[in-house]
Formats: sequence, C-alpha cells, structure tokens
Amino acid sequence: MKMPPFAPFLLLALACWPVLAWYGRGSFDGSNEPWGLLALATAALVVWRAPSVVPPRQPLLLPSFFLLLYSLASIAGLPIALRAMLAALAMTALASACYLGRRLDLPLLALALLALPLTASLQFYGGYPLRVLAGWLAVGLLKSNGLAVVLDGAVFLWDGRQIAIDAPCSGLRMLWAGGYLMAAAAALFRFSPRQTLLAAALTGAIVIAANAVRAAALFYLESGLLPLPGWTHEAAGMSVFLAAGLLIVHGLYRIERGTGGRACSPAISC
Repeated sequence: MKMPPFAPFLLLALACWPVLAWYGRGSFDGSNEPWGLLALATAALVVWRAPSVVPPRQPLLLPSFFLLLYSLASIAGLPIALRAMLAALAMTALASACYLGRRLDLPLLALALLALPLTASLQFYGGYPLRVLAGWLAVGLLKSNGLAVVLDGAVFLWDGRQIAIDAPCSGLRMLWAGGYLMAAAAALFRFSPRQTLLAAALTGAIVIAANAVRAAALFYLESGLLPLPGWTHEAAGMSVFLAAGLLIVHGLYRIERGTGGRACSPAISC
C-alpha cells in the first residue's frame, strides 16, 4: 500500500509534539510578538506553490539525521528553544527534498526559524548587546560631527547628561523584518545557497548600520540639540526602517540579477 504524501510530515510532527505544543503556547499567549505566524504562512505558501521536482537521492536521510539530533537533545533535557530549532531543521529538510528538490533550502529554513516564537528570549539575551553595538557605532557618527560623546554600556554620556538607548531601540524588530524580507525574496527567486548567504550578510550589515543611524538621530532629538516635537522620535525610527528596507530590496535585486537569475533549475538538486 502506497504511503500518502503527507504521511512523513505527520509522523515527524507527532515525533516532535512537545515542540508543537510549545509553539502554540508561545505564539498565542502574548509573551511573543505574533510576527512568526507571517513567516510560517510564507513558508507554507512557498511549499504549496512549488512546481513538481525530482527529489534528491535518499530524501529522508537528512530529515532523519536532524530528527536523531532532536531526540538526543530531548533525552539530554536541552532547552525547548534549541529542540524547536532542530525540529524546524528536520521539517525544512523534509519539505526541501519532497517539494523543492533540494537537500536543504536555505530560504525556507530561514522562514522556518523566523516562525519560531523566540522574540521575547532574543530580546532578553540579545537586546542589550544590540543596543551596545548600535551605540558604539553611533558614537563614531556623532564624534565625526564634533560632539564629544562617549558610551557607557547602552547610555550616551554628553555634556554631563545621560541619554539611554532603550529596549525598543535594540533593532531586534528591524533585524527580524529584514530577515523576513530577505528570506521571502530569496524563496521567491529560488536563490542558491551562495546567493542566500550573500543576501543574509548584506541584510545584516544594512540593519546594523541603519540601527546605528537611528540611534544617532535619536540622540539629537533626546538631547535637545534639535528641538522638535515628540512625534519625531517615532517618525525618525520609521524613516530609517523604511530606508533600510529599500536598501535591502535593492541589494537582493542586484544579487538576483548579478548571477543571471536562478542559479539552478527547480528540478536539479542544489
């Protein structure tokens, strides 16, 4: 009796049921931003719209490997977030082989990882380092304009005053949005692994630079050097965000055009 095409996905989902329960709680209990659902829907759309392809040899080999790692991580009692990443790797590898003709489609993997409800954890562990990085780069911009600004942690020190870079200015939301834009476009244009890695590096560089520019701009507003209304704080952040998005789109277009379009036929394993 022939196995239904969805059977491997169902079996994999059952094997990873603790992650599914965690995903449901994390996505709908209000502790995380709901952006991951957009990434999940985009990943599902990419798989659903994929043309018929020839699967690579031994298509279950890589999903089985990641499932083994997931099982070992579960036995060792490793954090559920790490196990969720391994489950996402297994599911992505399975979908890549069955629907995209690739061992592991990196754009689809990026969407799967972005779909995980980890924003609260990332803000807790990564928010402060991102604020420090933005502040350090912003200090260079401010000093180039003749301002004697120094950075103490995530706080600007200037003229006897302290101007903090608060948590919403960590750039995590901009980083997620840039990553989603990159992953969705890379999946649409069927980027090769090399193209995807190049696009990811470009996106990260643009977001980091944009967040530094935003921190420098907000310094002028919060310090009173530019006496503007309070609403300009949000307007400045949104303007930098939009500019970063346009730069990312332009960069992705250049990457796609620079390699002559798709790097491989959908029917060829990459």
